[in-house]
Amino acid sequence: MRVYDWVRVLLEKSILFGLILVSTVVALLLGELILRHVVDPGDLLFATLVDDPVLGHRIKPHTTGHDALGFRNAVTPQRVNIVAIGDSQTYGVNAPRNGSWPHQIGVLLREPVYNMALGAYGPLEYLYLAKQEAMKLQPQQLLVGFYFGNDLLDACNVAHQRPFWYSWRELDSPKVCDPKNPRSSHADPKKRFTAVREWLSGHSVLYSLSRITLLRPLATLESEHMASQVPPDRQLVWIDPSNQSVKTIFTPQFRLSLLDPQLSGVQEGLRITKRAFGTLKSDADAEGIKLLVILIPTKERAYCSYLKASGEPLPNAFVSLCDAEERIKEDLVQFFAERKIDYVDVTRAMETNIQEHVQIYPTNSDGHPQAAGYGVIARAVYDKMRR
Repeated sequence: MRVYDWVRVLLEKSILFGLILVSTVVALLLGELILRHVVDPGDLLFATLVDDPVLGHRIKPHTTGHDALGFRNAVTPQRVNIVAIGDSQTYGVNAPRNGSWPHQIGVLLREPVYNMALGAYGPLEYLYLAKQEAMKLQPQQLLVGFYFGNDLLDACNVAHQRPFWYSWRELDSPKVCDPKNPRSSHADPKKRFTAVREWLSGHSVLYSLSRITLLRPLATLESEHMASQVPPDRQLVWIDPSNQSVKTIFTPQFRLSLLDPQLSGVQEGLRITKRAFGTLKSDADAEGIKLLVILIPTKERAYCSYLKASGEPLPNAFVSLCDAEERIKEDLVQFFAERKIDYVDVTRAMETNIQEHVQIYPTNSDGHPQAAGYGVIARAVYDKMRR
């Protein structure tokens, strides 16, 4: 009798557990289904990428909220007056689609701006997209976002790794584009359950929404803990002394490894970048299209003036990065002047908002702005276009 009672209780608990499990799964599936009809999946899910022999990769059309060409737009027009091209800084990582700077410029101008950007693209991809895809939309204005954080090494890598671009190489060395920084002997700490996180971020709207809302405080704590395990040259946790709610994490050594003018890969990337923009200018002039290049600084460079003014000592890599990025910019701006390439440097606009204690970047080590930061870029570009 006792054995029977034990089996009965065990069976009842098993049935109860099964019901709870099934109910939980059904609830999660219903929540996922409802959310996919309420929010734009492209604002939450990691994009589905497919290989491309020229661009390296692109987003699969009509997936995760992207249009027929695989770009971050609600629709693909047959014709549009303004096209924006760039990398993840132009795509709008860390912000919904309507928070990207191309979309915000469209709101200011009261006309649509077609966003033709994707992460890991660089100057050679910009050139190809402008000539092969943007021109088909018959634009009158072409906006090209140049991000100092990685565009130079992207240009170098593309020319040395993809056969389509081999003719752009000047230095012929398998390691010329290696961004490895010999001054760093510390590896970044790894996050837990990375594979599971990435899969859920690419397939579950419910998880992705939780990640950027409910789980964000935990993610911030995790980022700060990871940063505390490495030297400040590697990751520097910073809190605004004038507003404790404004904080972020800098990665100066990593950025310096992509911008140091002494590195052959940076030199090669700068040469390729100049040639790409020169060709882009000629192509745009031939089609009667106005070209405007948007110079987007690294997060560290945007904060340089404010941090130096505070009087607090900065890591050596941070100071070196500020100087290196400024030298690269001066070189590029001089080239633009020689080739009559119109540009707008949004650094000063970013600095102004930082001095006003606005949280324009996320609280973790991510170098992409938040929607407020993209708004600063949009306003600076809008003011330039009006002038």
